[in-house]
Amino acid sequence: MGKEIILCQKENRLVALKTSPQQYFADLHPKRIEDVFLSNEPSIISIKSKHGETVARAAVSYLLSEALEFFNVKETMSDIQVAITVDLILEEYPYLQTDDLKLCFKNAMKLKYGQIYNRIDGQIVMSWLKSYDIERSEKADIESYNRHKEVISKEETSGLYYDEYLAELERKAEQGDEEAKKALEMSSMVKKMLCKR
Repeated sequence: MGKEIILCQKENRLVALKTSPQQYFADLHPKRIEDVFLSNEPSIISIKSKHGETVARAAVSYLLSEALEFFNVKETMSDIQVAITVDLILEEYPYLQTDDLKLCFKNAMKLKYGQIYNRIDGQIVMSWLKSYDIERSEKADIESYNRHKEVISKEETSGLYYDEYLAELERKAEQGDEEAKKALEMSSMVKKMLCKR
């Protein structure tokens, strides 16, 4: 049920992107990578698969132009440079969500990825994304490891040893539980097969 709700929320966000892009982008406010992990924003690849490459390209272009608008530099990107950079982003980072891009570009505006010295081009934008992606991967690894530790901890405190499991099955089988009887028979067959080896 939880996955269905998340899928529905992602679908709603995809529809919002298509029907009201300015409002959609105005509503994106990630502050940390953890915010992105908890969001239901679509990835570039899901936008492309649901609405086509043109919409995916437009979404990335919008976010990039928002960032470029922020900087007051003499040498900014031409339309052709923006188009090439957008294509590179679609190719290299299709798994990033729209709020990933928003956060990356916001971090660039905060000079998290270094000073801007009177020029912005595709190389600089791609370096921002590379730095962001490394940070994102590190956070994802840490979060994954912490979840793993939590699951292991729960298993250690709430699990049964095999002997306890068998004793519980025998108790249930004695009380007439047919499923427990079948499980005991299966366990017995597996033991016999293992002993023959």
